[in-house]
Amino acid sequence: MVQNNSRFITEAATKLNDQPFDGRNLSDIHKFPLNSKQCLYIVDWQDSTIPYQKHIKEILGYEKNEFTLHTIMSVVHPEDFYLIKKITQMAVNHMLNYTLDEKSSQVATLNLSYRLRKKDGSYVKILRQSTLFETTKAGLMKSNLSLITDISFIDTSDTINWEFIAPKIEQEIFRNLIYIEFDNFFTNREVDVLKLISENYQTKNIAQKLFISEHTAYSHRKNILKKSNCHNARQLIEFCKRIGVL
Repeated sequence: MVQNNSRFITEAATKLNDQPFDGRNLSDIHKFPLNSKQCLYIVDWQDSTIPYQKHIKEILGYEKNEFTLHTIMSVVHPEDFYLIKKITQMAVNHMLNYTLDEKSSQVATLNLSYRLRKKDGSYVKILRQSTLFETTKAGLMKSNLSLITDISFIDTSDTINWEFIAPKIEQEIFRNLIYIEFDNFFTNREVDVLKLISENYQTKNIAQKLFISEHTAYSHRKNILKKSNCHNARQLIEFCKRIGVL
């Protein structure tokens, strides 16, 4: 379930309330090399703050006092907002409820590519790579570090790509939970047609491949476009990737 952003932030802080921790030195992060298209920041879930940020103004245009924990979600493109919010909340909840094993060599990471609004109102496609930064003495995530790279020079699409790698997580179950509300969006036959459309099959070839009439294949294609509110195959494929059908 996706929560209101303010409520989610408050509940995350509550889970970490009074949890002792050994603070990390930020000097190493200050020396972290960034190229001309990168910036980074640290989210402290216990304090609900951004205790450190670097090159945010240079890349996104926001002053230090403008780039807050609330800002991070509010500047996501409206079409990307729900999915990015859901993935982020579920990943954070997993880390706030999972006690890390010091012996484990696996590092929790969340990688997302989506559109983000700069202060001047323009949108850029970014790759956000987030990883664990600090833990409490009980082994719960206290803060995470996120590296943002402007990838608009290679990708201007509205496709969202993501992966969450973390200890004790079943990837298929996690992914199914992300897209659960879209499970029955298309019928099984419509999904068959969609897969062929994504492989550039034309209506006549779809009919032959599925052993149905060309009229039936056309009807499926028409219904799929109407249901998804898309106007062509490109839009349809992007939509289906967004909801996890393809």
